Amino acid sequence: MKPITQKIINRFFIKAYVKYYDTISLNKNLLISGSAGFLSSVISAYFVAEFSTSHILNSAITVITGFLTYKVIFAILFHIDNRRKYTKRLTGKINFIALRRILIKMIFASTIFDTVNNATRFILMIQLLKLDYSAIGAATISSFVASVLSYAIINFVVKYIHLFTTKR
Repeated sequence: MKPITQKIINRFFIKAYVKYYDTISLNKNLLISGSAGFLSSVISAYFVAEFSTSHILNSAITVITGFLTYKVIFAILFHIDNRRKYTKRLTGKINFIALRRILIKMIFASTIFDTVNNATRFILMIQLLKLDYSAIGAATISSFVASVLSYAIINFVVKYIHLFTTKR
């Protein structure tokens, strides 16, 4: 590649990264926390399957374990990445108006995400267990399908509610 072309391409990617930094950061946090939630749900699916034959119990415990793990890790990562938006730079004090605005929008988006994700995982996992899939296989497939669907929805909702834009 010619040096001029390389500079143009680099500038394009830098501008896109800066423009979509918040969305990229949100998706990074979702993927990291979702992966941890997935691992905890697969482990719990395995252990519950060892002690119980109830598809509903296995599905419920698996979804709850994954949800709790995901929520805790996501909250920590989201705070780390976004605290500069609601902390006053000079004093280090919390700007409660900005924090409230971010929390209301994030709770709204997160509620939609969690509802779609957990309902899809729960129902799909029960159906897969009824079809004699292994607990780990059912947890894996249901988590993957629910994640794809809920990640698409949260990105749409975040853009729609303007989570990362500020009114001046």
